[in-house]
Order: sequence, then structure tokens, then C-alpha cells
Amino acid sequence: MRKELIERKNKLVERLGVFIENEDNMAPLEARIFSTLILTGKGGSTFESLVKDLNASKSTICTHLNTLQASGRVSYFTKPGDRKRYFNVTPNRLVQVMNEMLEKWNKQYDIHSDIIEYKKDANKENTIESEEFDLHFHENYLLFLEEVSNAVKKLKKNIAEL
Repeated sequence: MRKELIERKNKLVERLGVFIENEDNMAPLEARIFSTLILTGKGGSTFESLVKDLNASKSTICTHLNTLQASGRVSYFTKPGDRKRYFNVTPNRLVQVMNEMLEKWNKQYDIHSDIIEYKKDANKENTIESEEFDLHFHENYLLFLEEVSNAVKKLKKNIAEL
């Protein structure tokens, strides 16, 4: 790889690592390993190259790789005639993340649907119009959840067709 491309990759590893660290509550080096693997692609990365590229101890890299594998984010493969393990992001990881998001949104949808029904019933019982519940937020939120869920389902379908 050209020097400029390596520098860009290193900056992206750091930037993506910080984002993943905060979003997924990962340890800093664990997030950098995951970021490195995202930017390495299908060819994978060896344990030795991760130690070298991230300038970390073997035991720390090993610990975080084990955690990433246990969480289903990272897997490894071997090449014929090569004793090394090549680590990469688990195939279809993006689909797994989308399924997790859809599950979370479905739970939120159910809760907000129940909240709307409760507030509608409470409004029927209420005799003072100014104290009635406003349902606009929940109705708009349900619409948002439907639209975003449909968009993610469409993306999943497009990925499956690749």
C-alpha cells in the first residue's frame, strides 16, 4: 500500500474506533481492532499484523480478539498451506446489526402503541379538554418507526440479493 493510503487508513481506524468505542461501549483497543478489520476487507488480518499495526502487546490483542469473536463480531479463516489465522469482520455482521435494530424498534413500537391506547382511553374519561393527553408525538413516532423499519428491511433485502 502506498504511504498516503496507509496514513488515511490509520486515521480512519482511529476515527472509526472512537465512534465504535462510544456507540458499542467497547474498550479503546478492542474498537481499534474492529475498525482495522473493517478496513482490511475480505483478505483478513493476521494476529501478527494487528500487533504490529496497532502497536499493542500480544496478550492485549489476544484478549480483545477473543472478546470480539465471542460477541460474534469477528471470525477467522485459514488459507491452505498457511498455519496463520486471518481475522475479519463476521460475514453478514451488518445484517445482524440491522436485525438487532429492528428488534429494538419493534419493542418501542409496541410500547408506544400501548401508550397511545392508554392515553386515548384516559382522554375519554377526562372531562376537562385542556388536560387531555396530546397524542401527536406518539403517533409521529410510530410513523417514524414504521418508515425507518421499512427502509432497513429494504436494505437487508438488497444486501441479500448481492
